[in-house]
Amino acid sequence: MTDLNGHLRILVLTAWTGVFSVHSIATAQDVANPGFTPASQNSDSPGPTSTPDQATSVAPPSPAQMRMLAMLQQKVASNPNHSDSWRTLGRLQKALGDVDSSIESNRKALELDPFNAAAHFDLGQLLHGLSRLEAARSHLTEVLKIAPSSSYADQVRAMGIETPTPALAQLAAPTSSATAAEPSAMDWMTSDPANVAQASELPIPPNFAGVPTQTVGYEIQTFDGSDDLENRLRQLESEAESPTSPFRIFLETGLLYNTNVTLTPISRDLAQDEQATFQWFASPDLDWKLIRRENSRAGLMFRGYFTANESQFQEFNLASFQPGAFAERDFLFGGNEVIGRMEYVFSNDFFDGNQVGDRHAGTASFTVIRPDLNAWYGYTTIAQSNFEDDGVTPTQTSLDGTTLTFGASHFKRTNWEALPMVALGTDLEYANTKGDDYRYLSINLHGSTDWQISARWKFTPTWGVGYRNYPDFTDPIGRDEIFWRVHGKLSYQLTEQLSLSAVAGHDRFASDNEDFDTERSEVGFLIGFKR
Repeated sequence: MTDLNGHLRILVLTAWTGVFSVHSIATAQDVANPGFTPASQNSDSPGPTSTPDQATSVAPPSPAQMRMLAMLQQKVASNPNHSDSWRTLGRLQKALGDVDSSIESNRKALELDPFNAAAHFDLGQLLHGLSRLEAARSHLTEVLKIAPSSSYADQVRAMGIETPTPALAQLAAPTSSATAAEPSAMDWMTSDPANVAQASELPIPPNFAGVPTQTVGYEIQTFDGSDDLENRLRQLESEAESPTSPFRIFLETGLLYNTNVTLTPISRDLAQDEQATFQWFASPDLDWKLIRRENSRAGLMFRGYFTANESQFQEFNLASFQPGAFAERDFLFGGNEVIGRMEYVFSNDFFDGNQVGDRHAGTASFTVIRPDLNAWYGYTTIAQSNFEDDGVTPTQTSLDGTTLTFGASHFKRTNWEALPMVALGTDLEYANTKGDDYRYLSINLHGSTDWQISARWKFTPTWGVGYRNYPDFTDPIGRDEIFWRVHGKLSYQLTEQLSLSAVAGHDRFASDNEDFDTERSEVGFLIGFKR
């Protein structure tokens, strides 16, 4: 089985390299020579007649290209409902000079997903090469509406096509309002390339006015284990400072400038378009110890994350309600103090008042505090997620499923007054989702330090780096990614309970599949309250 997986990954990498290179050459030819007529264009198809000076020869396909063509044809035959597979097949057919088949494949991709920007771009380029300029423009304009910040859109603008009014962003797929008398998006994708000869006969493409683009996906997950680590550190500090208090309150709120609001702060997934906005946010973290004994505690807790964006991005106003319960007990082990803890959290998440999904999570953890006050923290979390929208093909696109996470971190105290503590941790995670496109394995490292500049000033840098593998992703171009982040917080302690902070950070998700390659930067000011 291991050998089979290895061979498959090599084959996918080879396919991606071949598709990318031949597509780049074909695209360059289309833009540079609008009258370019591929070798397989039918003689009865409308379009200009090539002279010997205009004709462009297509090299005979190589054995590698033929193997790749067979692989893609087998892929769409076994899984005919995957839009990107048809689009990738169309790119290879175009590179091989089979324009009619390429048009048909791209139309099939758009029939399955009318909001596939890459397929609109490829079909627009094909029609442009056949001098069907108005029909080509209708598809290329859709690229600007669906993904105005993509590299496809940049190429469309370079061709002199104007940018339409930007669309907003939303989480659910737009619903069609077409009536029986109005042709739908499905009607303007047919199997006969000649049917697109007259753009004036085409129905108006889907109306994006006020209809935002659909996100690629959404998962209620933290970026890495550093957030859990920060929560646990706050709990320990509160217990040490106020051991008799039944309440622990921590609230952080403020204003941020976020360059990619479609990548939510607690999401591992992305939207196809990056949008920048100012946003207010609040993050409460509350514990109420209903039972308190000498060496054990139990009670209720509430966490959450709430944002409000500028009006044009209110579809991404996030409200994450996370009530839960916990129980913990202290005991001694080999001279070390050990705190065992069990907690359950139910998350219910909304975008602009519309429910996205819910999540049940149970965590078992232990904290070992050594006599020298260095500490170890380890945890295991099992979570079950259920999302309202499972996508067009749930076996590929559903995010429902179970996530299993293991993590361990070390708090090390130093002898430096300016650097009292360093934290370093690692996490392993397996998401066994119903949909193949979201099932992944990941590993990451994260760390933080506290620089005590003075009695009131403190600087806290944090970082994280990791790798996520999607072994069952259905597109020929894999979505495996390397992700990293660097953040910093400069805090001023006004009183024992109140602090002011300036924050800045950058997150980067690097993937060979450009649909999943994105980044985000944030800067802002926060107010913190603890009790």
